Amino acid sequence: MRLIKFAGLGLSTLVLGLSSCATDDVDGPAPYTGPAVALSADMPSMIEANGSINLSATLAATTSQDVNVSLLFGGTAFGDGVDYLLSDTEISIPAGSLSASILITAVQDTLQEGNESIEISIASISGGSAGTTAGITITIEDDDVPLESQIILNEILYDPSNSGLEGDANGDGSYAQNEDEFLEFVNLSSQPADLSGYQIFDTENLTAGTPNHTFPPNTIVPAGGAIVVFGGGTPTGNFGGAIVQTSTSGDLNLNNAGDIMTLKDANGEVVLSFDIEPLSNNPNESYTRNPDLTGDFEQHGDNFTVLFSPGTRTDGSPF
Repeated sequence: MRLIKFAGLGLSTLVLGLSSCATDDVDGPAPYTGPAVALSADMPSMIEANGSINLSATLAATTSQDVNVSLLFGGTAFGDGVDYLLSDTEISIPAGSLSASILITAVQDTLQEGNESIEISIASISGGSAGTTAGITITIEDDDVPLESQIILNEILYDPSNSGLEGDANGDGSYAQNEDEFLEFVNLSSQPADLSGYQIFDTENLTAGTPNHTFPPNTIVPAGGAIVVFGGGTPTGNFGGAIVQTSTSGDLNLNNAGDIMTLKDANGEVVLSFDIEPLSNNPNESYTRNPDLTGDFEQHGDNFTVLFSPGTRTDGSPF
């Protein structure tokens, strides 16, 4: 029996409330929440000179009613025509449709601000519910300063499966631990990235000052494109059209008991690093971001049937 209190009411009212309780309480039907909504953008970055990006809201399934997604905007960039313009602050998905989008357009200025971010999240939804990708960050690239590198590590394989050819990540028909290890980098910029002279180190080689891999001249990764570096072997396959290289030292030497991968630019400045130690659980598969580009790292097989996807998104589609 549920006790019901009514502040400021007399005893007779309280007794009436108690006597009217049913012996078998039944909660009412759960409120309708609708299909999950995820946010995405057709590009992670746009140039300040009137660049534009389509921001989409996508449903997990169609519904018989309209779904309205109200958005919150934050980050270091300012809206209201200062750094960017919005075609709307709400995305309305018509009944029977899976997605809809709004347009975000950068505003050109002459200020040397550096790259700025637009952080977008869901404020409220009618007719749907927030999915796992309920927030997204977009970068406005300042064309008044030198281009800032926007290279990220999207997937890393340091412990290939040694069960038959399950670990043959480079596709050359044979398994070799040191050859099938790989690193997958993606250029988030809206402009090509020149990685010529960039260097990859593991912890041991960083201390020794000897790179595991040096990117050769004219290593140009297109906007939104990927580059994969295998430990060795003869990589065979399309790899989603990504640039494919093998380590210049013949071994990436990534220790699955704990290691740190460091990427330096041609001037010796650290661009990014990845600490293997927290994920040193001998996974026999790669670790990948999920969702690609923006998500946290997880074991590839947690949500996908394959153990790795060098050069492609987790679902096998090209970047």
